[in-house]
Amino acid sequence: MSRVGALAHSLPGRLRGAARPDPRAIRSWGLLWAADRRLGCAVIAWGVAAVAFPVLVVVALGLVVGAVPGAVEHGLDSSQGTKLIVALVAAAVVYGLSLMVEPVGEAIGTAARTRLTGDLQGRLLRAVSGPVGIEHLEDPGTLDRLSGAEGSLTGYFPGDAPVTWAGNVATRLSGVLACAFVAVYAWWLGLLMLAVWLAVRRLLLRTVATQAFAMRGQIRSTRRAYYFTGVGSKVHDAKEVRVFGLADFVAAAFATEYGKTIEASAPGLRKIHLRAAVALVTVTLVYGLALALLAHSATRGSISLAHLAILLPMLAVTSSAGSVSVEDLMLSRTLFAIPDADQLEEDLAAQAVALSGGVDPAAMPRRAVAFRDVCFRYPEGEGDVLGGIDLELEAGTSTAIVGVNGAGKSTLVSLLGRLRDPTGGAIEVDGVDLRGLDPTVWQRKVALMPQAPARFPVNAYENVAWGSIEHAEDRAGVEAAAALAGFDEVIGRLPEGWDTVLSTELPGGVDLSGGQWQRLALARALFATRHGASLLVLDEPTAALDVRSEARFYARFFEITAGLTTVVVSHRFATVRRAHQIAVLEDGVVAERGTHDELVAAGGTYAHMYGLQAERFAA
Repeated sequence: MSRVGALAHSLPGRLRGAARPDPRAIRSWGLLWAADRRLGCAVIAWGVAAVAFPVLVVVALGLVVGAVPGAVEHGLDSSQGTKLIVALVAAAVVYGLSLMVEPVGEAIGTAARTRLTGDLQGRLLRAVSGPVGIEHLEDPGTLDRLSGAEGSLTGYFPGDAPVTWAGNVATRLSGVLACAFVAVYAWWLGLLMLAVWLAVRRLLLRTVATQAFAMRGQIRSTRRAYYFTGVGSKVHDAKEVRVFGLADFVAAAFATEYGKTIEASAPGLRKIHLRAAVALVTVTLVYGLALALLAHSATRGSISLAHLAILLPMLAVTSSAGSVSVEDLMLSRTLFAIPDADQLEEDLAAQAVALSGGVDPAAMPRRAVAFRDVCFRYPEGEGDVLGGIDLELEAGTSTAIVGVNGAGKSTLVSLLGRLRDPTGGAIEVDGVDLRGLDPTVWQRKVALMPQAPARFPVNAYENVAWGSIEHAEDRAGVEAAAALAGFDEVIGRLPEGWDTVLSTELPGGVDLSGGQWQRLALARALFATRHGASLLVLDEPTAALDVRSEARFYARFFEITAGLTTVVVSHRFATVRRAHQIAVLEDGVVAERGTHDELVAAGGTYAHMYGLQAERFAA
């Protein structure tokens, strides 16, 4: 665990005083300084202004009050009148400038948050994209840390940390400065006010930090709560929510999960209330003492009107030295994102190194891809999904994978693309263990058409061209891949042709049917094969196609797969029968292997499944 990450876990024991700088806050400031030094300088300048102006306003108004009696007695044309006018002008200028501190701070804060949030989000995207596999994206711990680092679920964004911290420090220093002004009149009173407010802050801040820590521990409940928010508000799930009458259930589920977060903060709130009552009594006694002293001095005539007018409101400003506000809670929760981001980068970078290989697979496979006694078990699984797969995919030929749901077909495909690694056995490419190949280069050798393809919110051309984004300018190649996949017919019906944006959430955008998206995904995969991919993986390629489109796909199967090492996963036997070999997965192993005619003649599992499907169509 990194040093910053360890600090996050030991927070309640470390945030025990107002004066001790938080290493996470310093880290957040360093991130802002590295991102944009001009913004960093602007934050410093704003912080200085935020320290000075609350005290300067009190001093300026006190001088105005002190100058009033002389001006009244001698008139405005006297030296005392001039003194009042000068004091009024100075007070107006100081007060006017003080009014600008907050909006200027908001503007600087917005700019800093935008810049730093963008930088951090870029870091997080690079971190989660670093490992070649996808297992970390299914790990609850990684997802919890990612949510904490983004701050999107809590509403406390890491980009807010530097400016919030600077404002917090400025507020504290402003209170210390006010105590110094009080000390000029009575040194012991200034020190007493400072000591009391620091004690109050220490008393309350520990509880605030502990509460923030407890709420952070509920990030998984928060993630689940916002999952239900998505279920209730996104088009993808909205149809079933309404048809099955699940609206009340979804709302109740959200309330239950979010309630766990609220419950986690309840003990902290009770402690805050109790300690706030103790602090209130203490501060009231000290303020009563201070006011009694000033009253006594005023009645004896040992303090001027100007000094009295300055000291009375200055006592209120001293509270800034130790008051605890909602910004302290916000800062405590916001700062958690910094170590979360650092730890996430560190952990995923280690995974990326662990999965790396050194052999260049640019010309592979020349001979075959072979599964040698391959086993796989999911981290939380109770048994092996694959229990010893032996299968050889000869280069340049097609292999169909069939089996009942849960037989391990999709898992086998993910292993082939190095999205996961076997927990036993090995996958060899031309005799070389797949784990010894450069994973990034190998994955570019694999052209994948998943059953549920990615729907990028860009135009139709880019959706296909992103199959090989480095060659996106190859328009002829994109159009050829679309024609081979049958997607050119779809393009002809789109309002802007290739320039049509494929997202209804964007202006002028449209959506495609499930079958149209499948044809687009096939075109994207075929475009990848034009630029280096030699292993084509088709996962249920005709599942969403209409009868005519499916028949067209069957007729062009050999043209589509010509020269490629192809793996087809499908439940439709009209598709798989055209493959050079068919492998039947059953109970985690290859139970049968052969051509369509050989397997039908054998009368085994494949023949039984084929017979059931053929019988249904015959009936």
